[in-house]
Amino acid sequence: MSSSQPDTSGPVEIAKDIYWVGNRTDKGFESNAYLRVFRGNGKQFNLLIDPGPSPDFNAIAGKIEQVLGADYTLDLVFLNHQDPDVCINTVYFQRHFPKLQIVTSEDTWRLVRFYGLKENQFIATENFKTGRIKVKTGHQLRLIPTPYAHFRGACALFDEEQKVLFSGDLFGGLTTSTDLYAEKEYWDGMKTFHEIYMPTNLALKKAVHDFRQQAVDVKLIASQHGKIIRQNLINFFMARLETLAVGLDLKDASRLVTENYIKAFNDILDQVRRDIDETIVDNFLASFKSDGTFPNSLVIKNDRVYSLKVSVEEAFTLFATELCQSLSVDQKPIARTIVVNTIADWNISTDTPCPGDNEDEPQNSQQEEILEEGESSKESSEGNPLDFEKKELDSLLDDLMGK
Repeated sequence: MSSSQPDTSGPVEIAKDIYWVGNRTDKGFESNAYLRVFRGNGKQFNLLIDPGPSPDFNAIAGKIEQVLGADYTLDLVFLNHQDPDVCINTVYFQRHFPKLQIVTSEDTWRLVRFYGLKENQFIATENFKTGRIKVKTGHQLRLIPTPYAHFRGACALFDEEQKVLFSGDLFGGLTTSTDLYAEKEYWDGMKTFHEIYMPTNLALKKAVHDFRQQAVDVKLIASQHGKIIRQNLINFFMARLETLAVGLDLKDASRLVTENYIKAFNDILDQVRRDIDETIVDNFLASFKSDGTFPNSLVIKNDRVYSLKVSVEEAFTLFATELCQSLSVDQKPIARTIVVNTIADWNISTDTPCPGDNEDEPQNSQQEEILEEGESSKESSEGNPLDFEKKELDSLLDDLMGK
């Protein structure tokens, strides 16, 4: 853990009166919960945002107690969308605090009510005609709907005073450490997460556009999964996310092409086991075995690559990268020969470097500079202005699904 990363065994104040109260499990798919404490007009109002999955309940409740004291109460829960990893703990908190109210969209409530939540304590986001929640302490929160990112009724929340954007699954990602704050390397896990869970780039483009318009001068992006993004990297991640092909945008390879890749992967592993070191293969396979918290990109069964959850090109990149990390300098040339010969045998063409290739190629400095400044690529700036409504997204998805 770097010196700039906080201790996550207790609550972390990420902005004035805003606390991360989530849990860190080091499983690669972390969930975050946030507590906002409002004070003003001689009153206090406690808001819990995306209270998380049931395995994290004790950790979350304990961190809230550290902030508010043993006799604390909660006034309001805000739910971005209906997934149990986001909101199932609302059930337990409402049992502890019978007057606890819930703010979420009508689309989300249509599903979360089946958890047993109290309907007479539900307030729809659509009821706030100004698009803002006015707290009795004098504070305001802006509601920013993010349809189909990833759920139709998803809604983000922007704290206008502290400039913190609670984005739900947007900007979430897989992680390789328990660090709370993101660095640029976080993009790899964010990219994979969005490719799997977001339906179309159009939804991402609209969400990022609306964030830029409505979450003015945002200083932190606090997502429900992964890491918190600080101000210096917000444009960096926004620029990448709004141009990312996801879900229905991705071109599925034919069954035969996918089978070729899977057979090539297994042939490579067999040869590495035989000609280099079998422990390298054992460690490689272990790194892709899922603990159930998130579907791995390469599915492993009976010590074989069984199927792919990402595109074949992405799978090869992950395969080559993970294999390369397990090899010594002396072993890389041998592995490279194995990989090159095997992919040729299976008629696979790829631009991804093989183990042993020069990994220090300079990046396109002009592109890096553009993305760091938060500008979109030329292609992303072309086309119609982003003035569409949710019904147009509905129509697009109906067309894509053949309805």
